Amino acid sequence: MVRQRGVLVGVGLLLACHGKSPAPSSDAVVPSAAPSASHEAPREAAPPPADASTHAAPDAHAPAFADWLRKKLPPGGALEGGDHGAPPRVVHTVSAGDTARSIADAYVGLTQIYDAKDLAAGLGKGSLELGTHVEIPRLITEVPPDPEKSRLGWPEDRALRGVFVTGAYAAIRWVDTLDKLAERGLNAVVLDGKDYEGPVNYPTEVPVAVETKAYVRPNIPDLARAIRFAHARGIRVIMRIACFHDPWAAKRASRLSLMGNWGGPFPMGWLDPTNVEAQDYIIGLAKEQLAAGADEIQLDYVRFPVQSKSINAVVMPRPDGSRARANRDFIKRVHEVTQAAGVPLSLDIFGVTATGDQSDIDKLGQDIGTIGGEAEALSPMVYPSEYSVGYRGWDQPGNHPEIVGIGTKGAVAKLKAGKHDKTIIRSWLQASSYKATNYGPQYILKEAKSAEANGGVGWLLWSPGCDYWAAWRAFPVLDAGPR
Repeated sequence: MVRQRGVLVGVGLLLACHGKSPAPSSDAVVPSAAPSASHEAPREAAPPPADASTHAAPDAHAPAFADWLRKKLPPGGALEGGDHGAPPRVVHTVSAGDTARSIADAYVGLTQIYDAKDLAAGLGKGSLELGTHVEIPRLITEVPPDPEKSRLGWPEDRALRGVFVTGAYAAIRWVDTLDKLAERGLNAVVLDGKDYEGPVNYPTEVPVAVETKAYVRPNIPDLARAIRFAHARGIRVIMRIACFHDPWAAKRASRLSLMGNWGGPFPMGWLDPTNVEAQDYIIGLAKEQLAAGADEIQLDYVRFPVQSKSINAVVMPRPDGSRARANRDFIKRVHEVTQAAGVPLSLDIFGVTATGDQSDIDKLGQDIGTIGGEAEALSPMVYPSEYSVGYRGWDQPGNHPEIVGIGTKGAVAKLKAGKHDKTIIRSWLQASSYKATNYGPQYILKEAKSAEANGGVGWLLWSPGCDYWAAWRAFPVLDAGPR
């Protein structure tokens, strides 16, 4: 997945568009000290390694758990033990048509193994002849907690530091990514709930998604379970929703599309940000993700399009502040939902909103002073590579990670001017070599320190291909000794 790009005049920037904090939980990770000039950006102490999606409780083998487990067994499954203090065992009787993968798919949700293919690999080592009894390994040890009561919440300092992953990447590298984050004291992952092309990455019952068949790939078969695996490692899950850039829904539910001045859908793959049903679609997804235990909801593509050559034929509010007010009103609707759940809301915004021409900002509808009060965090996309040649006199702006600090400082100033004192700036950092010949671990560290030295609270890393080799080297594995 890549972020769409649009040229915004006035400041000569080529920008990539990717799209009150709840009290910290009792098990929130303690933040470390501020960054030093000679070492690295601040990180949290690594939580103890955890392979399970749940933790054992003193009464983990109580009859109540055995009863719950028995009710969850698929056809062919039987429970042994668990009623009188002995650990429960689950045994499957192989029937016609069973394969290691089909058995794994049926039972993986009852195990501490995240991916069914890994469970299948173990099952496939034994006999699967008809009538054979196969024991399911590594069962969970207690009833999974209520997702809405087991959020980690923001840490006390409100600083989240982590990486973005697509649904497709999560399908193959979810646990590996979580482990890499936890080992390095990082504490957040941004997971695509709905990506910028429109597909939803988990099973959804929101009407527009069902109507348009937006759940096309089972990248995250069980969202609540995926979040539990993150929480077991001390990682907060930020669920990203790409809102109005949605070619999938714009084509299949054209009533939600931006309209042309002839009265029909404008063929550019955008939903109308002022369309109440389009807004309800996003709100429905946010509610599902909150119910699954998300620690934060992040809205991307809350803006109006600017890149079409025939943009003047699109019916939109005038670029005189009206677009920002329309976006604010939508964000407020989402914010009411997240506030009711006690969960922070964040917004991804163009880097131009921090340092660019007001005319460009008005076209987007992302004026920080207008929208800043309706979220707990704003994340400007201040990637150095997206600034045009000549910015600040630099021939190759992409080689200047300090641009992150310039953008962060500008965004903080605009928040202050708008009197949005409760909102923080958490900038997106570039995690790719695009237009950056000096990209590497030190580049990442300089970006992170630049962001926080200029008023940012935490940061997030963006790699279109989810390739974070430089980040993993920038932040070495922490000492796993006693805490």
